[in-house]
Amino acid sequence: MLAVLLGGGSVALLTGSDGDDQPSASTSPSGTPLPSPSPTPEPTPEPTSPAPTPSTTVTPTPDCTPDVPLVDADATPEARCLAQALDGWQRDGLMGVGQQLNLSNEAYQAPLRQLGGRSVALVGFDLQELEEGEGFGFYEPPVQRLLQLAADGVVLTASWHTPNPDSGLDARDRRWTDLAALLQPETPQAVAFWADYDAKLELLGRLQSGDDGLLQPAAVLFRPLHEANGDWFWWGQPDPETYRALWAAMQERAADAGVHNIVWGWSANVASHDGITDPLTLVPDSVDLVGIDSYDPVGDGSGQADPLDLNGLADLAADHPRTAVTEVGPHGSTDGDWDPTVIARSALAVGVRPTYALLWFDDGDGADGYTGAKQISSLRGGRDWLDSCTDGLCPLS
Repeated sequence: MLAVLLGGGSVALLTGSDGDDQPSASTSPSGTPLPSPSPTPEPTPEPTSPAPTPSTTVTPTPDCTPDVPLVDADATPEARCLAQALDGWQRDGLMGVGQQLNLSNEAYQAPLRQLGGRSVALVGFDLQELEEGEGFGFYEPPVQRLLQLAADGVVLTASWHTPNPDSGLDARDRRWTDLAALLQPETPQAVAFWADYDAKLELLGRLQSGDDGLLQPAAVLFRPLHEANGDWFWWGQPDPETYRALWAAMQERAADAGVHNIVWGWSANVASHDGITDPLTLVPDSVDLVGIDSYDPVGDGSGQADPLDLNGLADLAADHPRTAVTEVGPHGSTDGDWDPTVIARSALAVGVRPTYALLWFDDGDGADGYTGAKQISSLRGGRDWLDSCTDGLCPLS
């Protein structure tokens, strides 16, 4: 199913034979769609390969030295190698292509299989969906599949659509938004939030240990509490000082739990209108990578924007050496008529060479203006675009 092709120790080749984001209720131009509480039904479930056999040997991870040291001084070798891979791409003038998977769906590998053997350099997932998928008893457990991908050189990156800790409803429930309460350990919201976070740290810890030695250990580029400059998530548009304190507390808690396989990423929403605050006001004090999430609103019939709106990316890149287009694609596309070659062209136009660009999965019919065709295989010229990006790495020129 997978063939390894490492270029400078940074790339892997994904192969397969045959393409998933949940519907979004956001009123924002580029809010990230949410995971559903149950697996999304598929008309015809695809067969998956058997779960891996426990390894008798685990190859030691090489001693990697990223160009910019990680904020975690105790970062695992796998985390340092992940960062070194990103730095190598940037140094070589390359942009990694990523594909998000919906791990709460049994057919979660479909967006990769539908690429017909073409390579991606990154695979994205959401920790909330990973937790759900691990509980559904899928034939191929998601944690083990992620470990296989990482062992073959694919960079893993995770978001976290954490439920509202006051109501228990999804991340878009904004009836409670008091982040300061999360820094007071005895509040019921803090108890709920930190219990949820601890559960996600356990999942990251399983990746760090290779699922207790079953497979090669892996690192994750983790970007929690993303798009905080927008007003669609319960953590959105907070007091900047409180937000940064919460971020630092999350980093400290991960370290206290012995979880050191995290490369800490942070992403804002593209500053596409006055209702979205300046990303620079919310950047955490210690972060390894920054980025912009930008979805092109094509559902209004206006067609694809060229250049793509990346407002705010250059400002972030000015102070942070690792930068990415952390989520990108169309909103409201009913037919996939969106050319992904615009991503690199638009980044270069604002003077930025992003380390990667991550595309979401198909999440609906597009009738609401936000869901629709998003994954690489569903976009106009998506497969041809990958053909021009050797091993999932596009030249920035």
